[in-house]
Amino acid sequence: MSKLLKAVEKARRNRMLQEEQLKAESVNESAGSTVPDMPPPMPEDSIGDNAADSDGGQDKCSIVPTSFYTDDIVLDELQLAKNRILTKNSSASFTDIYNLLRTQIFHRTKRKNHNVLMVTSAMPGEGKTITSINLAISIAREVDQFALLVDTDMRNPSIHKYLGIEVEKGLTDHLLHDIPVPDLLIKPGINKLSFLPAGEPIKGSTEILGSPKLQELITEMKDRYPDRYVVFDCPDLLHAPDALVFSSYVDGIIFVVEAGKTSREYVQKALGLLEGRNIVGVVLNKTERESLDVVS
Repeated sequence: MSKLLKAVEKARRNRMLQEEQLKAESVNESAGSTVPDMPPPMPEDSIGDNAADSDGGQDKCSIVPTSFYTDDIVLDELQLAKNRILTKNSSASFTDIYNLLRTQIFHRTKRKNHNVLMVTSAMPGEGKTITSINLAISIAREVDQFALLVDTDMRNPSIHKYLGIEVEKGLTDHLLHDIPVPDLLIKPGINKLSFLPAGEPIKGSTEILGSPKLQELITEMKDRYPDRYVVFDCPDLLHAPDALVFSSYVDGIIFVVEAGKTSREYVQKALGLLEGRNIVGVVLNKTERESLDVVS
């Protein structure tokens, strides 16, 4: 598809999204509702189900880049909105939630030059991947700030599903096959955001995440571009040692807790594993109201 056709398609989808939001706002106003017009939270393991349903159960996403190396991927904003990913048409209240998170992260990291962060949780499905994506997007919207989002869940990579794209290669191809990182990066057309996929799911991810080559890569990511935040979406802590191994390489950790679901025992156990690490903050996710609380 030519760039012109892509632009036309993108404009069409954006117009549809705006029309849907205007209709929803009109309904809310007439009903006197104060609840933001965003779709209800979706469990992480359900992402991509819509695309799968329309294709005979195959786990396929709706947008396929014409070239893996293109820097002009057209993301489907309707798909992003359904997956609770920030778009330029997101409601102000939804956008403010992540702008507040971004601001608090900046306050706790910038003075220390802590620009390499990982996001994890005690259990799967608590919203760490959505938090990672939306935090990175919010950072990339800053005037003087770049963001690199890295999928380091090598057992079950999912960021590309939330973005509605298919990927063939990623971080594992750099670590195992020496493919240069610049050849693996995707620029999804969201401000100053770059995305490094995990690649195909692999076994033995713990050993790969603990490899000196990955440590060298993270050091390079940190030092080469001081005006860039690197956000790693990592697996949960209690099912595999991957996130714990990875936590020793980053400047800070953002710990996501699902409100009303994650038990105190699991939270304490997971935080106990991170003892001695720099926990930047704890994100209380999926609260009853459209909010996202950050505590020290």
